[in-house]
Amino acid sequence: MKTIYKLGFALMLVTLCASQLNAQNFYSSDNNTEKAKSRWSTSKERWYKNKERWHKSKSRWYKNKEFKFEDDSEVFVSSKRRNKRFFDTRWGIDKYYPRRGTQNFVNVYLGLNNYLQDGELPNSNSLISLQPLTSWYIGLNFDNVTHIFGPLYLDWGAGVSMQDFSFENTRVRLEKGDNSITFSEDVTVTGRKSKLSMSHINLHFVPTISFGRYRAFRIGFGGYAGYRIGAHAKYKYDDAEGDKKKDKIKDNWFINPFRYGARATIGWDFFDLFFNYDLTELFEDDITAPKLNPVTFGVIF
Repeated sequence: MKTIYKLGFALMLVTLCASQLNAQNFYSSDNNTEKAKSRWSTSKERWYKNKERWHKSKSRWYKNKEFKFEDDSEVFVSSKRRNKRFFDTRWGIDKYYPRRGTQNFVNVYLGLNNYLQDGELPNSNSLISLQPLTSWYIGLNFDNVTHIFGPLYLDWGAGVSMQDFSFENTRVRLEKGDNSITFSEDVTVTGRKSKLSMSHINLHFVPTISFGRYRAFRIGFGGYAGYRIGAHAKYKYDDAEGDKKKDKIKDNWFINPFRYGARATIGWDFFDLFFNYDLTELFEDDITAPKLNPVTFGVIF
């Protein structure tokens, strides 16, 4: 019996030692797992910090650099990235002066017309005096800017234009003779509008100095030439009986078929001002008519 008790007691001791050893191994492995988890968490945190630093560095790099693609080849432009406004990004109307080559634009010209007689504006009591605020100039041009060297560019292009010369006296009538153009007043009607209109195909070449490629100040001076493609006179009036009438007479009115002149421009960003002075007279040289040189002042969008 004593032997059996001893064997049982020994077996109990062996069991207790084994359980103690398993408990120690469990706690040891648990501690190792916790340490491993802690190390992994620290490593993961470092990775995220490095990734954040990399993204910040990449963002700063892209702010100071700009890539463009021209002719299927990548062109790297080192410049500060400009803060584009919504309409620049959406419609691309920001006027861009290229580092090299030629940049193309579609521009709208909007201005007011008048003319000079012997270097001066006609007297307001004269029949040929104009109402400037209703004497419109409207043009649509396909313009180009070519880099020559340094700050010098050539602004050149072609387009169409329409010009109105709206007379201040709304009862003025143009009369075309065999070799003459005369202005008269129809006192039998109540005038509402009287104007002479003409349209041209134009070319212009304006050397321009630009003090930068984006949103920069620029100034230019050059010339233009045009060919007349249409002309008409238009009268709106109330007749002696009070009825509203409208007459539109299409004719060349002896307007010069060719014209040329000087142009000055000044601008910033997508906005430019222009001034045109026709060196040719409005009417042909070999007819009897007032000697008038048209002038136009306006904006380019």
